[in-house]
Amino acid sequence: MTFNCFQSETVTIRNRLQGKIAEMESFAGHLEEIFLTVEENFGRQEQHLEQHYNDVLQTLSQRYDERAAGLEEEKKGKLEALYNQLLACGQAMDASKELIETAQEVYRSQDKRLFLKEIDLTLATCLEFNTPLADLSDVKTMMDSINVVPAPSAPVINPQMPNSATQTSLRVCWSLFSDDTVEYYELYYRPVLEDMPADSTLPSPPVIKQRECTSCPEAALIRWESGNTNPVDSYTVELSEMGTDGTESSVTESIVAVPTCQCLIQLQTGRRYLISVRAVNIGGPSVRSEAITVSTTGTFFYLLEDSAHPCLSFSEDGFTIFYGDEELPISAMALGDNTFTRCVAVLGDLIPVRGRHYWEVEVDDGTEFRIGVAYEDTGRNSYLGANNTSWCMRHILTPSRHKYEFLHNGWSPDLRITVNPVRIGVALDYERGTLSFFNVDLEQHLHTFHCHFGNYVHPCFGMDNPGALTVHNGIEAPEYTFI
Repeated sequence: MTFNCFQSETVTIRNRLQGKIAEMESFAGHLEEIFLTVEENFGRQEQHLEQHYNDVLQTLSQRYDERAAGLEEEKKGKLEALYNQLLACGQAMDASKELIETAQEVYRSQDKRLFLKEIDLTLATCLEFNTPLADLSDVKTMMDSINVVPAPSAPVINPQMPNSATQTSLRVCWSLFSDDTVEYYELYYRPVLEDMPADSTLPSPPVIKQRECTSCPEAALIRWESGNTNPVDSYTVELSEMGTDGTESSVTESIVAVPTCQCLIQLQTGRRYLISVRAVNIGGPSVRSEAITVSTTGTFFYLLEDSAHPCLSFSEDGFTIFYGDEELPISAMALGDNTFTRCVAVLGDLIPVRGRHYWEVEVDDGTEFRIGVAYEDTGRNSYLGANNTSWCMRHILTPSRHKYEFLHNGWSPDLRITVNPVRIGVALDYERGTLSFFNVDLEQHLHTFHCHFGNYVHPCFGMDNPGALTVHNGIEAPEYTFI
């Protein structure tokens, strides 16, 4: 009997404990819901505040522009009114002079009575002057200065465009960066003699820095180093198109008078070019540099290894990024001004051309990564996507699933991706202001950022745990990426 009572009390206590545990689990779930709600509301409030801040700045900018335009119109109107008054004053003085001369001629005639008969004594101008006499010395100085036209500023010769030179002619273009009045231009030139002076030495050929050259379907940015101890006045970039069989075209185009060690060249889409550089001084041009091959099939760039976090390493070709699992001591980390210090990331050297750009990134399921674009001045001590200067797709490993976020300024929409992408396509369109991500294997659109990129952006690649990712560029963008 006692055992049954004890068993009954045990069952009662166990039921009570189970009830308490259920209540605690319910309370914990409620707290989790409240936490998620507060976090979501905070994110929305932050986004609303940022939007309000941007709207206020835009309104102030518009008010400032309107006020400045109004003041400019008022200034213009007052100057025009003053000019009209000066013209009217000059016309009145001429009319008065003619009237005095006519009166003097009639008075000198023999018959003085004609003076009173022929002169019209009715004056069109009122004899009462309400305006006090003023000192017109300043006005005279201003009128005299109108006739003095200052010498114009010197024009600046533009780099030579492709197809602008032949064996017998050369097209020269220049720009005038001022509001000076120019009636005509005078062009001076001097030939470079084949027989150079005895004290002149031909420059050495430049060296093209292939790891710093980028290209896209519309253009190529070529960089080189002079490597000269002899003076160099300018550089000449020579390019020739290559055929499908790899043969070089007999037609060579030249871009002359390039002042610096880089040149942005406009090219045709879907072609291959052979490009070389010459250095030029008073003695003449150097021999050609070693040529490089540039393709305009797609966007091609290298990684800026000077921006890489010290924990990153690269393959020999420079397109595979490794994040090792060995922690480096702080003393072994070489940190520069351009180096990422917090986010384990690196930037790519994208060509500064506003058009369409496309590249792909190969990843694996076990790597937590961040890929996207960022401005050149994005914070090196901040995570990609956590500020307003970077946009990225982030992969997070959780115990239950693979989570994907599309981050900008720390905020991401609530999206679910059911199939983990292995090869991710990134499509950047400056004109439409979009940055899109795709699952290449499924030709599936994942997400699109809409933003007006005020400056040029760089591709960015980061990892949050040890792993590797590979960049594929110089490839043609699929049709579905820019629909």
